[in-house]
Amino acid sequence: MRCVVGIIGSLTLLASLPSTASAYEEQATLSLEVGYAGMPATETLPRNGVDVGLVAGGGLGDAWSIQGLLSYNVFPNERPLHLGMAGLETVYALDIVRFVPLIGFGVDGLLTVRDRGTRGDFALHVLLGVDYLIDQRWFIGADVRGYWVATNAASPLDPFILTVGARVGVRFDLH
Repeated sequence: MRCVVGIIGSLTLLASLPSTASAYEEQATLSLEVGYAGMPATETLPRNGVDVGLVAGGGLGDAWSIQGLLSYNVFPNERPLHLGMAGLETVYALDIVRFVPLIGFGVDGLLTVRDRGTRGDFALHVLLGVDYLIDQRWFIGADVRGYWVATNAASPLDPFILTVGARVGVRFDLH
């Protein structure tokens, strides 16, 4: 009888202890983003465009994650500018139940195509965003990324590019 009481007491004690929280380190995300792209200070290139992106990431810890992003921007006019971006960013998520503010930074490679000419550039960016968790699997969000084109001295691009997007995504458990 003492053995049964000891086992039940031990299980009760273990059940009452708080479990370790694990959020982002055991999850991967995939999202599709659509929005605005702009080069506000340019005088020789089209200023306003459309941004379409794909973002995939995985957790590094309970609040940090790393994401890869691919995006395509088109700046239409009589001589349209096409801009492809591939980047890697670290993101800190302040998980507040359903609303999740995001802040991050990253590095990017850019490929510009205009008038059959192509050029590669390097950029750094800052991310500010928010996600709304619809349920355990699906989320919607919005973000702003400000890009500084580090190679802008030799590039036809404006030194600052801005994207503002809305996205829908899905979360996958990795365990």
